[in-house]
Amino acid sequence: MAAAMTALREPPAHEFSFIYETGQFEMDAKGMPETSEWANKLGCGARVKKANVVDTKAGYVYDSTRQDPGSDAWGRLPRPGSAEIYEYQNCKGGRVVADVIRVSKGHTEGLEPHVTEELVKLMLSAKPVKGKTKKESGD
Repeated sequence: MAAAMTALREPPAHEFSFIYETGQFEMDAKGMPETSEWANKLGCGARVKKANVVDTKAGYVYDSTRQDPGSDAWGRLPRPGSAEIYEYQNCKGGRVVADVIRVSKGHTEGLEPHVTEELVKLMLSAKPVKGKTKKESGD
């Protein structure tokens, strides 16, 4: 168990894009770190805040077993919302490293359609490793 916990502290040896998404209420009081081990590993530049994504529709999928009663940290019923997106610039090999914070949301609240769309766009913006397909490159 100790070896597994140690392994989780460091990014794995393989290089691949990393997009971290969390609910604001899911984090502790320190919030999102200003730096990223993934960004350091991939030689990324500065973290840049992109425009917030706002959605007037609620997400579709949520954990209904945590609604008796719901909580801020775990999540409530799906509702409209917004997300802050921070992307690290110019990562080695066209990789993508980003942090996404869903504002005023918990762990299991439904992922809003526009926020989901932005996450997919980030994923698709990663470049495949030369000579390999996306599947072979691990992206």
